[in-house]
Amino acid sequence: MKIFRLLGVPILSLLVMASCHNNTDIHNSTSDSISATATTEPAAPPSKETYCFLSTLKRDSTFVNLTIEGDSVTGNMHWKPFEKDGSIGTLAGKKNNLGEFELLYDYMIEGNRQTETKVMKIENGKLVVKVGELLDPGNDGHLVYKDVTQATYRDTLNKVDCK
Repeated sequence: MKIFRLLGVPILSLLVMASCHNNTDIHNSTSDSISATATTEPAAPPSKETYCFLSTLKRDSTFVNLTIEGDSVTGNMHWKPFEKDGSIGTLAGKKNNLGEFELLYDYMIEGNRQTETKVMKIENGKLVVKVGELLDPGNDGHLVYKDVTQATYRDTLNKVDCK
């Protein structure tokens, strides 16, 4: 037992040193792989597309422009009913896995600022907007769908040239 203790320390030291040497080789080969990987070209940024849509019904009009970059969606919306106060504001949100745009419409109407959730999608070259009952649960001017699953795509805007 005493001999093992005397010989065990040097043997153990040799094993530790060998282990460190192998880790250094592994570390070096991993560093080489990382260096080779780091020099490859970065992924191309997502394409940026801008669309404009217009709906006119008698003398009322709604104009929407959207910029889509990856899953990010931004834009503006201008709702102008004839001889009434309309709304002008911004749209911001994301594109979900179903291709729908889940947006927050931040706008001014009758001198007050409000927000409203909007769900839209581009279908057959047109913008369709989900319409459903809206609630203001916090009584703070932030309108949300009462039940988005019960809302239906009813409003349709035609694609127009962006100016």
